[in-house]
Amino acid sequence: MKTLNNTKRNGAFICSAVVAAFVCLSASVSESYGQDVNSAYFIDNYTYSYRLNPAFTTKKSFIGGLLSNVNSGTNSNVGLSTFFYPYEGQLATFMHPAVDREEFLQKLKKKNRVNINISYNVASTGFWTKFKGKDIFQTFELNMRNNSSSKVPFNLFSFLKPAGEEDFFYDLSHISAYTQTYMEMASGTALKFGNLEVGGRVKFLLGTNRINLKIREMYASLDGFQWVLSSYAELAAAGGGVKRRLKHGSLGDYDIVNLAKIKYRPLGFGGIGGAIDLGVRYQVNDYINVSAAINDLGAIIWRNKVKGLNSGETFLVQVDDIQLDDIGSLGDVIEGIINKVESVYEFHPGKKSFSTQSLPLNFNVGAEFKMPFYKKMSIGILGSFRDSHINRYNELRMSLNAAPLKWLSLSLNTAITTYGWEVGGMVNVYAKKFSAFIGTDSYYYHMTPHLVPVNNFNTHVVLGVNYLLSRNPWVKNQKR
Repeated sequence: MKTLNNTKRNGAFICSAVVAAFVCLSASVSESYGQDVNSAYFIDNYTYSYRLNPAFTTKKSFIGGLLSNVNSGTNSNVGLSTFFYPYEGQLATFMHPAVDREEFLQKLKKKNRVNINISYNVASTGFWTKFKGKDIFQTFELNMRNNSSSKVPFNLFSFLKPAGEEDFFYDLSHISAYTQTYMEMASGTALKFGNLEVGGRVKFLLGTNRINLKIREMYASLDGFQWVLSSYAELAAAGGGVKRRLKHGSLGDYDIVNLAKIKYRPLGFGGIGGAIDLGVRYQVNDYINVSAAINDLGAIIWRNKVKGLNSGETFLVQVDDIQLDDIGSLGDVIEGIINKVESVYEFHPGKKSFSTQSLPLNFNVGAEFKMPFYKKMSIGILGSFRDSHINRYNELRMSLNAAPLKWLSLSLNTAITTYGWEVGGMVNVYAKKFSAFIGTDSYYYHMTPHLVPVNNFNTHVVLGVNYLLSRNPWVKNQKR
């Protein structure tokens, strides 16, 4: 039986590469979220409030660049402690025989998800002007953005971490992962009609790189001392940094996509697209206002430089000498997996073509209630929805907001989300010549010394500094 256990561990390379990438995403703290933190939704004079709702404005014009808005966030239903365990003063991966199978599996979900997105503001400006007698707030900005998501089923981990008695058949279907990086150039306008404020933004998108993997069906069956693996999967990659390389296939006299030669660089031209943001806010009375916005309604047309299909071919995987249960770095484990996965997972090159992929859609709806005894304090209720193609994210957030000073706004909030309960907050300084802010949608109580969350990795952090103009330079003698 021990020999069969080794067979299973070492024969799972067809899917282990996806798991390795999934674990890396779960343990990463360097990635970011697409839109700004929801903790900022009810903050007074937050410079980038128009990202959450394009109908929102600030009192002063501003100019931003470099560290004007650094945005970081991740959503997942797993964490670092799911995949790493202390063993004799070191960290062992979940594959180590000393890690109890039941202890590991009970931490997993039926569908294990990770969402990671990046947004870095290269340059931005917002200013007040007039059009046909109406005050208009206009914004322009240039951003670098990334959206990434993955989904791995429970059965795959059960297959990788065998029980004492073997199962001879596994259904490992429905594994998905994608990442897309693009430049965003956006122009927005907001104006007011009585108690109604409306706004919109138009975005031009220049795609740089994209990789998309869908394993629709995958099955593993044990035949003696080898695993018989079959799958139906699709792989698509595009971008200036992506080059297709072929190598000789093992199933016949034809070429297959060489996964090791697919280069993924941050810059390059891979597609073109567009999107819009739309938002409204209505002042019901002096104490109540309601608002709603839909963001990133659009898509990118990608030119696929690499497109591969695996249409149900069968591969036989023998016992080999690669061990996945050693104590060591995750990088060593991943390197061993990727070095082997090429020999058992073959993609046939498809014809070069164009494909369209929509952006992760964001929808916000909120209501704010000012305190009758102190108008500088309010309670806000915000509902948010995000669809990232693979995973969906919902939250209901309640916040206590205050602006005790003209130059200071604060928020303390809590939320029930798809991935659990969160506590967040934000501080916004709006001085005479500059604005500075820092906020988070989720605070971690248990972190490693390297500030990596031990449990579920749900966060969203923003910070930045902008230069404020003391008055509107486009409209003389206008006081705001």
